[in-house]
Amino acid sequence: MPMTLRHLLLSTLVFSASLAAQDFSQSAQPALVFVTQSNCRFCVRLDRQVLSPLKASGLFNQGVTFVEVSLDAGEFVTDHDGLRLEGQAFAARYGAFGTPTLLFLDAQGVIQGEPWFGVPDALDFYGAKIEGAVANLKDLTN
Repeated sequence: MPMTLRHLLLSTLVFSASLAAQDFSQSAQPALVFVTQSNCRFCVRLDRQVLSPLKASGLFNQGVTFVEVSLDAGEFVTDHDGLRLEGQAFAARYGAFGTPTLLFLDAQGVIQGEPWFGVPDALDFYGAKIEGAVANLKDLTN
């Protein structure tokens, strides 16, 4: 199916926005990395019910960066060393083999703790658990 000008412009805008959000090389902060994939319904649930409210609360405004890394083909991320990697290669480096996965990285890109795989059945306290892990990341830089 040929790409229309509208599709081309939209994909360029999305691509440009995603590059800015997926560049660790300019950040000297720890990061919460959300490993996702476009066909992952559990990723959508986690984002809508937990991560978006945490972002809206300002949790990632100071001290910790929120980065979304997609495992979809053709998606790239620039790591802490300035290397541009496919999302799959980046995630594999940290043991994230499925989606959704949360990774907690210090300012040098070293993983802190084990990756958090999947989504719990009850999300009631999952946001608070994430907030605690983010607070621990912030403590690493203080």
